[in-house]
Amino acid sequence: MNASSVTATGSGTTATVTSRGLGKDDFLKLLAAQLRNQDPLNPMSNTEFIAQMAQFSALEQMNNLNESFNLVRQELQESMMLQAVSLMGKEVAAVVDDQTLTGTVSKVSWTAEGVMLLVGGQQVPLQAIAEVALPAAPAQTAPAG
Repeated sequence: MNASSVTATGSGTTATVTSRGLGKDDFLKLLAAQLRNQDPLNPMSNTEFIAQMAQFSALEQMNNLNESFNLVRQELQESMMLQAVSLMGKEVAAVVDDQTLTGTVSKVSWTAEGVMLLVGGQQVPLQAIAEVALPAAPAQTAPAG
């Protein structure tokens, strides 16, 4: 749940949460305030309390899952960058817009589109690489003599 501002009041207590959305700490504060300020003659039912605790548990698991996805994404980006760096100085063939481009990888960069390689002066996405080869050895010339 995203909220720009939420204010909870009761028995002279005010709690305000702004812009970042409600997190697990905010949920616990609201639950504690609700328990403190409930009517003693008409307390919260067990069913309501269990439902709120289940919501809290689900929120916690979603946060854990989000953190895990972020770690996986970061590791994937690092892996792709390492893979691209290993292509530096190698001859590659890439298919871009139904055309095959060949050349030596001279630069690797991370952009909003992902890992990009500079091949023959043209930016090529890592995913477009179709073939990799060692660069051709320079021709040996016999010394004059």
